[in-house]
Amino acid sequence: MKRAIFVLGVLCLLSACAWGVSSPTPSPLVVTDALGREVTLAALPQRLVVAGKATIMIVDALYLFPEGPQRLAAVGSTGQGGDFLPIVDPNAAAKATLSAEAGPEQIAAAGPDLVILKSYLREKLGAPVEALGIPVFYVSLETPEQYLTELRALGQILGNPARAEEVIAFYQERMERVRGRVAEIPDDRKPRVLVLQHSVKGGETAYSLPPAAWMQTRLVGMAGGHPVWLEVQGSGWTVVTLEQIAAWDPDQVYVIDYFGDPTQAVEKFQADPVARNLRAMQSGQVFAFPKDTYSWDQPDTRWILGLQWLAAHIHPDLFADLDIFQEFTTFYRTLYRLDDAAIEGQLRPLLKGSLP
Repeated sequence: MKRAIFVLGVLCLLSACAWGVSSPTPSPLVVTDALGREVTLAALPQRLVVAGKATIMIVDALYLFPEGPQRLAAVGSTGQGGDFLPIVDPNAAAKATLSAEAGPEQIAAAGPDLVILKSYLREKLGAPVEALGIPVFYVSLETPEQYLTELRALGQILGNPARAEEVIAFYQERMERVRGRVAEIPDDRKPRVLVLQHSVKGGETAYSLPPAAWMQTRLVGMAGGHPVWLEVQGSGWTVVTLEQIAAWDPDQVYVIDYFGDPTQAVEKFQADPVARNLRAMQSGQVFAFPKDTYSWDQPDTRWILGLQWLAAHIHPDLFADLDIFQEFTTFYRTLYRLDDAAIEGQLRPLLKGSLP
């Protein structure tokens, strides 16, 4: 009986070949990007290129997927001095490196079948790349909501939607934990919070504020604080004077430094005569926003660490059980599949900021 079935199967295959029957053609992949465009790809892209500025936000998101390191062919300069890729990718050095100012010809030379860019680069860089016949997928990754939506899209591009859902669940669980604990706090119990980026240019120190819609501002609100700078208008970081900071006189100040040690940036802020009279200074509520290879405040994968750390500082009574070092380990173990030796030996020594 089994032999008869086998023979019948062989005859069916031969008949199919004789009649020219072929396997079904895979359906094209259609993915919606941050600009609402439907990007159609004939097959899963095998050579991804990430170019332009703010590439770390995109690349770190790609590396949440095991396929990310395999598919990334070329990447632009991260621009923040850290180098995370060699820690998570033994073959990182083999990938082509593009300058932050690389044009369409340099991008095309990397042989991409898909280029991923931040959405604000569409006119300046995306359109010329598309004119060469290379598909471009745009991401924003600027708010928690955009982040989760676009992780799902990256899961489609990498052919691993199940992994996207795992990562999204990781973020959602921690977001809901924070939101649940601060949900009943009345407005008059929310500390007045100021987040500042410290930078030095030409020997001059400057402090700047993020726009109201950006991740830094959103994190303060989600963590149960009141951002004092909401009336400041701007599409990017806006420089602010110490006199204006004194006029706000916030309860808490959080200092970011993308290119240096945020603890040293806090020390410099505290040494300013104007800053010394702030209530935040007098009550010991000036903190250095943590970073490892990259800072935890920005719309990089680490923002979920920043949210939890920030909530524990804004409302320490509600988050006394939070072990940020355990969250740090869980983050890298779960999302980047690193073992404890890599986490403790390569990442933990990089930690800087106001940590226990």
